[in-house]
Amino acid sequence: MDLKGFAADHLGHFAPHDIGNILFSMLVAAFLGFAMGRFGGRLSAAHARSLALWAATAALAMVFVRTQLAVAVGLLALLLLVRRRTDEGPDAVLFGAAMVIGLGCGSGAALVALVVGIPFILLVRWARPGNRVL
Repeated sequence: MDLKGFAADHLGHFAPHDIGNILFSMLVAAFLGFAMGRFGGRLSAAHARSLALWAATAALAMVFVRTQLAVAVGLLALLLLVRRRTDEGPDAVLFGAAMVIGLGCGSGAALVALVVGIPFILLVRWARPGNRVL
């Protein structure tokens, strides 16, 4: 198998130009989640960053699911497992994010999950208390 064929097999239902759109939607969701919590809800910066992370995770999940019913049902099952395991503890978003990234890899979009996962990890590092990127 050649490199182009390998890449095509692991892009899932995405084209290479979709990756920029995915990054943009994930970052806009994070920005709006932060702004809603900080300015709309008057929450502390730490709580607003947590909302930003939830919003970005939801955007990433929806990007991977799109209009695929089977993947959407799989995501629902994974998130129910996350809820049962964490019961809304402080690491619930990390388990949820790990499930979403695993969903992206398992649905055949491993290269997309890799390329989008690296900026997502930086967003997680920014949103978690005590961890700073800059």
